Amino acid sequence: MADPGTAHDVNVSQGLRLDELARRAGVASTTVRLYQNKGLLGRPRLVGRTGYYGDEHLQRLELIGRLQDRGFSLASIGELLATWDRGAGLDTVMGLEQQLGELLAEPRALVMEPAELLQRLPAEARVPELLQRAAQLRLVEAESDGRVRVPDPRFIDTGAALIGLGVPGDTVLDEWEHLIADTDHIVDRFIDVFEEHVLPRTASTELSATLRRLQDLAREVVGAALDRSITDRGRARLDQLAAARDADG
Repeated sequence: MADPGTAHDVNVSQGLRLDELARRAGVASTTVRLYQNKGLLGRPRLVGRTGYYGDEHLQRLELIGRLQDRGFSLASIGELLATWDRGAGLDTVMGLEQQLGELLAEPRALVMEPAELLQRLPAEARVPELLQRAAQLRLVEAESDGRVRVPDPRFIDTGAALIGLGVPGDTVLDEWEHLIADTDHIVDRFIDVFEEHVLPRTASTELSATLRRLQDLAREVVGAALDRSITDRGRARLDQLAAARDADG
């Protein structure tokens, strides 16, 4: 999708034609028409027989993309946007979309020189094969100016710490890939709960705060479940290891 700042560069008085809107939003023109047909995107302002799109259309396209990235179906996105649009003026709707866009934004990324990234990694991780795989997993991304972008620096720090404990770098990346699959499944379950139980009874002015609260609760309950699993399964495994050592002794 488009860069968050792109939507604010539009001259609304002039507007954008369909192909230019699609190009800036990073979608196909047919996708814009699809969203319009499904009621997700407003119609353009007509000047004669030419349609012109404005700032609000780019913001809406960006929001739809972010919601899709988080697992929302087009049907649920339509219901969410319709809830906002009912009884709310354009300024209110755009403000809510901006709040939700900030809520769904990725953690603060770091952009650095390649040498700086290597300095943050243990020597065992400075292997071309590992760096290439990290790029394939979108843990690091190449910038056009030769620098590298780290979407979430937390992985670099925790990955380096695990390698420091003796975990091989390829194992760290294996576990990251498995973990993402597990957390995607967990998030899908939370989204289903939100769509079924929360969205239908939430006022448009409360959606942003409700989603933020749900996000916080999801983190808390997943953390609590992880702590419980580590305690129970870790203790059971330690008991097994102790019993095996006693038997050997």
